[in-house]
Amino acid sequence: MIKSFYKGAVVCALMVLSGCASLVEKMQPPTATIKSVKVMPGQGLNPRFVIGLHVVNPNGVTLPLRGVDYDVMLAGQSVVTGHNENLASIPANGEQDVEIEAVANLMNGLSLANALLANPLQQEVNYQVKASLDVGRFFPNIPLSKAGTVNLTTGALK
Repeated sequence: MIKSFYKGAVVCALMVLSGCASLVEKMQPPTATIKSVKVMPGQGLNPRFVIGLHVVNPNGVTLPLRGVDYDVMLAGQSVVTGHNENLASIPANGEQDVEIEAVANLMNGLSLANALLANPLQQEVNYQVKASLDVGRFFPNIPLSKAGTVNLTTGALK
């Protein structure tokens, strides 16, 4: 009698667990793209950039963005490398644009200035932005990249 009681309890527990498992929504990986890169007025030799990300959350729960690592290169020189943790959460089944401000330090600014002075008639230089967006422990980081040219006179990106 006691054995049949335990068997019944185990069967009931398995049924409850399988029922709960079917209630849990399967999480889909979010997606992100670099939407824009803007060159902003800097302070002295320190270039400043605003990196615009577009993040899509296909899940029924809010997605807290934990942080982003980024690297901005101009003319083959790394001018901004950093990490930002002050990011918004993406609403459930929603999408949102997120902006990150990135400022180069003095040494990176001097390195870029030297590279640009080597060719003073150059009107445009190549840029590349690489980032890694941390969307929490349930998903791997999302790698992002964007490349093009920037006009040194106007700051316009192509």
